[in-house]
Amino acid sequence: MGQVLSRFNIHLHTRMNQYENNLIPIHYKCRNCGIPCDKSKSTTTCVNAKYTRTGTKEQPLVNRTVVPDNKVRWSTSYDYHPVEFTSEKVKSSTKEYVDRDPRFDLSVTIPWNQDDRGCDRRSYHGMYKIVGRVPQNPCGRTGITGRGHLGHFGPNHAADPIVTRWKRDANNQIVMHPTTQKPILQFVCILRKDTREYAIPGGMVEKKEKVTDTLQREFHEETLNFPDMNERDKQRLLATIKDVFENGGIRIYCGYVDDPRNTDNSWMETTAYNFHDGSNEHLALINVHGGSDALSAFWHDLGSETPLYASHAEFLKKVADIHLAHW
Repeated sequence: MGQVLSRFNIHLHTRMNQYENNLIPIHYKCRNCGIPCDKSKSTTTCVNAKYTRTGTKEQPLVNRTVVPDNKVRWSTSYDYHPVEFTSEKVKSSTKEYVDRDPRFDLSVTIPWNQDDRGCDRRSYHGMYKIVGRVPQNPCGRTGITGRGHLGHFGPNHAADPIVTRWKRDANNQIVMHPTTQKPILQFVCILRKDTREYAIPGGMVEKKEKVTDTLQREFHEETLNFPDMNERDKQRLLATIKDVFENGGIRIYCGYVDDPRNTDNSWMETTAYNFHDGSNEHLALINVHGGSDALSAFWHDLGSETPLYASHAEFLKKVADIHLAHW
């Protein structure tokens, strides 16, 4: 399978002792900027004022404290009164990977900035500060303290597989965009169950799990439902996917994610890899279906006009740039 992988042939690995650029761009999707920032929507408030997955029958509404653009960084002075919020589901969880709160239980000791027995608490951006016995978001203020819906204080690591192919016509020729005259990429896209937004299939790195394993697991769970495939063909396809995911890929990004679940004390970081089948030999032939963690999954044209979850548009733009494709 090695001969049909991307020409870049970069093998997957996770090295958190090789830090990324520490200058994290100011976040927007996890902050209430205080103004109607989305001109396409008829609202008088910031579209991100409501903390994600609140305001439902199960979870009362939680609004973030306003944090203007020029008050995000901790180095700026601000009369700041964030809302404390950790969901009841997180607080009552007995799962091993969910942290206990050291602010309220002084017996809890967590080895911040270290690899904690399979739970890597290191950040891709280097050492983060500990304030009041818990980590401080390295990007800045979010308007909420606690963990929100996240299991860990500090970085919560995820992995995002970006699977792409060229868009082709009935004659198997690559389709060019009429405006940019660049070839059009397609990527495996999902519709998230929680926010009903378009997204890259991905998810949390589980305890003692390698990023390579997470990339495969999440791709399987969210996009590979085989309603009409016999067991032999299914196993053959899974073996091909495993080989591709383990033997090559282009690392697109690793670091902080502008995720709507972020708080002052908990945030998302991810590793995104692109697996490109430019010759229609393996991944491009998959007829994807929504799996257990997605409402639906499908091949979608890659372009700036598609609104996407969290920082996913940024990742896809990098993929387009690498392949000299339309964006």
